[in-house]
Amino acid sequence: MNRIVNLRVLLALPAIVALVFFLITCSNPEPQTDPTNPVGGGDSSSSIASGSSSSSPVQGGVSSSSGQGEDPLPPSTEPDPDSSNSGQEASSSSGAGLSSSGTSGSSAAGSSSSNKSSGSNKSSSSSVPSVANPKADFKEKVGSVEFDMIYIPGGTFTIGCEKSSGCPADAKPVSGVKMTSYYISKTEVTNALWKAVMGSEAAPPSYAQNSGSATHMDWFQALEFACKLGNMTGRKYHMITEAEFEFAAKNYKDKLSNIGSGEEWAYNQWENTHTGGTDPSGPKLDIGVDGKPILTAQKTRRDAQGTADNITGRLIRSIDGIGPALRLAVMDEKNYPTDYIPPCDIHAPVLDGEPVNSYRDPRWVTGDNSSWQPGAGTTIGSFNLKVWADGTAQYGSTPGQWFTSNNITFVFVPNTGSTVYRFAYIFLSETEGSLIPAANLMATGSFIGKIAKKASTNTKPSVTLESSAEALARKQSNFATDYQMVDMANIPASAQKQDTKIMDEDTPDAAKKGWFQDNSRAGGVHHYRKDVDPSEFRFSVNNPGGKENNPGGTGPYDRMILANGSWFTVNNTFLRVKHKDGYVVEYLYTVTPDGTFYHNSFMGYERADFRMFKKETNASWPETTCGSYCAKEIPKGLGQSMYNSMDKGKSTFVPAKCPTGGCK
Repeated sequence: MNRIVNLRVLLALPAIVALVFFLITCSNPEPQTDPTNPVGGGDSSSSIASGSSSSSPVQGGVSSSSGQGEDPLPPSTEPDPDSSNSGQEASSSSGAGLSSSGTSGSSAAGSSSSNKSSGSNKSSSSSVPSVANPKADFKEKVGSVEFDMIYIPGGTFTIGCEKSSGCPADAKPVSGVKMTSYYISKTEVTNALWKAVMGSEAAPPSYAQNSGSATHMDWFQALEFACKLGNMTGRKYHMITEAEFEFAAKNYKDKLSNIGSGEEWAYNQWENTHTGGTDPSGPKLDIGVDGKPILTAQKTRRDAQGTADNITGRLIRSIDGIGPALRLAVMDEKNYPTDYIPPCDIHAPVLDGEPVNSYRDPRWVTGDNSSWQPGAGTTIGSFNLKVWADGTAQYGSTPGQWFTSNNITFVFVPNTGSTVYRFAYIFLSETEGSLIPAANLMATGSFIGKIAKKASTNTKPSVTLESSAEALARKQSNFATDYQMVDMANIPASAQKQDTKIMDEDTPDAAKKGWFQDNSRAGGVHHYRKDVDPSEFRFSVNNPGGKENNPGGTGPYDRMILANGSWFTVNNTFLRVKHKDGYVVEYLYTVTPDGTFYHNSFMGYERADFRMFKKETNASWPETTCGSYCAKEIPKGLGQSMYNSMDKGKSTFVPAKCPTGGCK
């Protein structure tokens, strides 16, 4: 849902950052705005390796998610079309555990957390004997529900856009992709089949996108379905890969139904380009500190575009996003495609709450055996952080100390110098988090994006420590405004402020300004706008076409409200918006010195995904971008977001409990 770009910002940044933001824009779609087929999702793009290393904490640049060394990685190279893992190896965890028991956790020395990952799939072994594949179309039956599997003989093809011009940046063709024979379901999984396997429908029938297609499941639920279906039938069913989808769509479209009529989940770890090789399923996954692969936080969806040259579109959405349909496949000559983890071995995380509120969130501790490094998705800046429980830390090659505030703000204080590095953070699991910076994006020490805990050998630096984490926090000049411990479960009125930095109505021509994030100018579809004044916070996504979702709108454009209502901030970091009808939206945010408004989302449809906005005049946005929805202030008093009706639309924020004696 989230495309992170503002063309005017890009023009002011070095070329490398502009390139990355362009790729994000071209590859990351926005939410469906049709309430009959809602789609939530987040934004991600591949990481491109950064340039030379530095003895300072970080050099501004775009960091690769692969590798486990201490220094920034060398620039990535052009993908090899004949390599089964071309491109860089994206990594992240999003909290997904990999085990037949459904349990996973970090084993890093010194790590302590109440967050645990557990899965609902109990075993990766099938309770039904394996059956032989017929090397021809066949019918499968579960209970009274029957469906068709279409035989796809192997071959070699070019994956990606083959048009001479006008191809998306993320659809660069890769030739020589080899496919062994497989079977693909003729139709998307129907609600009837989903119910026969899972015991209940994926969503009410009104959400079905095609003739009863099951939708409204997330990526983990789709894989759980494939696991259970395989156990019931004796075949190794799996979610289609983008290569399987595209090979069938380009060569056997007339034998398939629903191709090109909507989005479908695909098993693919996000990377900058399509992946070559034999039966590719994306780049090989990194290994985490527990010795298990780290799943990427973003997954690819597929959608056929209707022409032979550009038959499929690549849609990157949050792993937690909901809405697309599901199509299945079975390999003929082997169990699974290259680097495909069996569906029964992938489990959604179950977060057990936050550690007690303290000035040292124990989830940050890496000890001697691991460090926090760039994760999957968009990462700008280098990040290598080692943290010890006694308060010692090392950021890059710089030694120092650390503390946290309310389990949402991490602060690194160097041993020498006056620069303090601050990040607002959301943990997704024991081994993955997401950061937004308080410093300008290109400033030394700044970083934005996902982080993952990876194995490393650390030497603890010698640092003169403050008497306690609280003492270190209180030593900071902005302690009273930014770092005081707050009862986040019952936020007192005294802690509820309205940070004037996020207000746009601060001049006499207030109605002529707003916060903008424009994707359409760089080839995308959607545009975002925020209007913030003392009486109401308003945030919408706008796009051409579609049906108007809000009263008073006409014309060929569409506005969907994401958040609106009364609002307050806590410690210049936490933002809560509450609609008059009760829908609550929560973010972490920062406003950097260059005037960029970042937020990191707690909302289920884009959990831990970030966006960035610049305050500009309405006249900056011609109506060809998104009509009057861009050029005029968002009206006050509109209805609440349609996400209020979805489980995945709710906030995932879990407040930290106060320590013994209370928060003070």
